[in-house]
Amino acid sequence: MPISMNKNVWISITIIFIILCIGLFTLFYFQDIFVLLLLGLCIIAVIDKCTKFYNKHTTKLTRTQRRIGAVFVILTLIAVTVIFVYTQMASFSSLFEDMSNIQSMIEEGTQIVLALFSALPESITTSIENAVMSLTNSIFASLVQGLSKAFYYIFGMILLYPIMFRLYFKDRGRIKNMILGMVPMKFNESFKNASSAILTQTNKFFVAKVMESIALAVITSVGFFLLGIPGWLFLGILFGLLNNIPYIGPWISTIPPLLIGLAISWQTAILVLVVSLIAQAVDNYYLVPYMISDKVSVSPFTTVILVLVFAQVFGALGMILSIPFYIVFKIILVESYKQLVQMFPDDSSKTAAVKPAPE
Repeated sequence: MPISMNKNVWISITIIFIILCIGLFTLFYFQDIFVLLLLGLCIIAVIDKCTKFYNKHTTKLTRTQRRIGAVFVILTLIAVTVIFVYTQMASFSSLFEDMSNIQSMIEEGTQIVLALFSALPESITTSIENAVMSLTNSIFASLVQGLSKAFYYIFGMILLYPIMFRLYFKDRGRIKNMILGMVPMKFNESFKNASSAILTQTNKFFVAKVMESIALAVITSVGFFLLGIPGWLFLGILFGLLNNIPYIGPWISTIPPLLIGLAISWQTAILVLVVSLIAQAVDNYYLVPYMISDKVSVSPFTTVILVLVFAQVFGALGMILSIPFYIVFKIILVESYKQLVQMFPDDSSKTAAVKPAPE
């Protein structure tokens, strides 16, 4: 499509972009509520896909049989989750029961540090002690804040999610018709195209990210299991989840298994690092090019710029959601541009259309 020369088009596009930015900053300003809504939408999407998959493969059963089967599947998933949590926590507790070697190393290191402190001037010793005290207080404050946020999220889920589930699974048709009724008739087609494209592209992106996380979780879980790392399945899943944080996620996800490997032996820690590097190589040379880039047409340079800008403005959550927001912005602006070009044609094209043909 040729670039429009009509100033009304670009004024309107600028206004639309400003409105989108205001909405974006509003969402991140109320970050905790936004995270609750986002998690709820993810849960709804997973339940919806599982429901469609279940209904597709149980078409020959009666309605009662379907319900009984659904209850059985749900109870089975709950039981598997409980067993998983219990076995993984048991593995970690068995690891921490025998920590005499690490404790002796810590005590020895503490004695060395105290001996060094005694040789330093009093002012430097005081500064170091204050820094350690400040670090300890900040860690404690972070833990308290994390616990308070956890209670806030649990309370918010209890209040909000039943309403969200009801609106989606029972009233979504009525809500969809109500939203379409609010859009002027001449914009209905553009609105449908934009909403359909947004849902399709974001769904492809999140499905690709889920498949990437599962693949990395499988690779690292198998590697940690072969190395005899306690809690290998939990650490593998954690690795796959944290990998969704661009750039720093892979390094953060390596720290927990590396520390546990060090608690066993330095050889195990090196092998843990090797497993992590293999997983990252598979991710960078296969999963990202063939699973992520094929789903979302975003250049690597654009991805880097988006991640850096969103990280600077919105923090870690912005890093994770930078690409989805870019997709939404791009689709809305492109569809708006198409509609505006029809509403405000170029003056040159108008003149050409009414110019009489030469005799």
